[in-house]
Formats: sequence, C-alpha cells, structure tokens
Amino acid sequence: MPRAESGSRGQEATRQWRRKVRRERRPETDAVDMALAAAVAVYRHVAEAHGSKRDVTRTTGMELMAINFLIAKGYAAEHAERQVRRRVRRLDAEKLVPLVNGPAGGVANQGRFPPAM
Repeated sequence: MPRAESGSRGQEATRQWRRKVRRERRPETDAVDMALAAAVAVYRHVAEAHGSKRDVTRTTGMELMAINFLIAKGYAAEHAERQVRRRVRRLDAEKLVPLVNGPAGGVANQGRFPPAM
C-alpha cells in the first residue's frame, strides 16, 4: 500500500492503488491471512477426522504460536486464545475443504489434502 499522504491527494493515491490491486487480482494481506486460517482449519479438521494425533498436535502448536504472537503484540491472552480457536476450530470446516483443495493454477502440489495415505 502506498505511503500515507495528507488530504485528498493521499486518498486518491490509495484509491488508485486499490484499483490496480483489484485489476491484477492481487490478494491483500487480510485475504492471505484468511486463506492461511482456512488452510489450518481444514488441516485440523482432516487430522481429527482421520484420528491423526500427530497432526492435531501440530495444529495445536500453530494455534499456540498465533496466540503467543497476539499476546506479544499487546492483546489480552483470553481474547487472543478465543479468537484463534474460533478461526481454526470452525464448525463449517467441511465446507472449506473444496476451497482449500481447489485449483492452484500452476502452484506446486495442486492435488488434494490430505495426500493419499
């Protein structure tokens, strides 16, 4: 995002930048954060469905790292934990599976998660 400028000039620069981002179909940080949360939620959902204690433990570790990060940034521990758990332990995780497993457009491992066992 462009540096903040004062007044209408800065607002116009931001509008132009956002138009360019949309035209290029470039995801902004919040969209990337949402995609990462969805991927972790599906990973945990599939791990629980397959009874993989190892992978459930891995996602629990990722949750704890996210909670620690938020606490280090000054957020209250109980609120950080609640929000992270809500994002990762979603009740609609099954609906996310096709989104996470969708076409990756030339990106490595376009296949499915979990890989064939």
